[in-house]
Amino acid sequence: MAPAKEINVELTVKRSRFIGSVRIALDPDEASEKLKGFAEIFPKANHHCWAYRIGTENILEHCSDAGEPAGTAGRPILGMLKRHSLQNTLLVVTRYFGGIKLGVRGLIEAYGEVAELAVTEAGTVEMELNLQLDLSCSYEYSKTLSSSLKKWGFGEDRVSALYGENVEMKLYVPCSSKAEIAPSLEEMFLRGMLQKLEWGKSAVPIVRH
Repeated sequence: MAPAKEINVELTVKRSRFIGSVRIALDPDEASEKLKGFAEIFPKANHHCWAYRIGTENILEHCSDAGEPAGTAGRPILGMLKRHSLQNTLLVVTRYFGGIKLGVRGLIEAYGEVAELAVTEAGTVEMELNLQLDLSCSYEYSKTLSSSLKKWGFGEDRVSALYGENVEMKLYVPCSSKAEIAPSLEEMFLRGMLQKLEWGKSAVPIVRH
C-alpha cells in the first residue's frame, strides 16, 4: 500500500502544536531530501520526528526521535506505518513545544495519535512493481504496435509517444504481465517491425488508482 496523497494535519495537545506530514518517498535519498525541507517549512519547530518504510519486497525501515526521549516518537510513528502496511512512505511529525511537559507516556500517545490522524487523512492506494519498456518503430508499423499494446491493456493514457524520424514509445509494464507480452514483442523485433526493444533492469513502484 502507498499514500493516496501527500498531506499535513494538525493537532494540539496541552498547548504543544503537532503537525503530521505524509510524503511519498521511493528511496532513502528522496526521503532525506524531503526531510530536510521540513526545517525550512517549520523553522521554529522544536522537533521533526520521523519514520519511513521504503521498498516493496525487502522493506527498509528507519525512524528518529529527533531529540525527544528515546522511544517516544520515532517508534510510534513507524508503528503506525506498519499497522497500515504503508510502503515508500515518509511520515514526519513536527512539534512546537507549548510549555507543558507531556511525560514519556504522554509523548508516545501524542505522536501516535498525530501519526494515525495523518495516515487516515492521506488514505491508501495499491502499489505494484513495473518495468520500464522502451520501444521504437517506423511509422509503417506504428499502428500495428499501438493496436497490440491496446489489446494488452496499454491504451494511450499509459503510453508516452514521441514522433520524430521514428515513433518512440515508453510505458511501464507490471512485472506480472511481462511474461504475457514479451514473446510477441520479441517476435516483432526479430521480424524487423521494432527497431528498439529495451526492458528496464530494475522494477519501479507505480501507484495504480
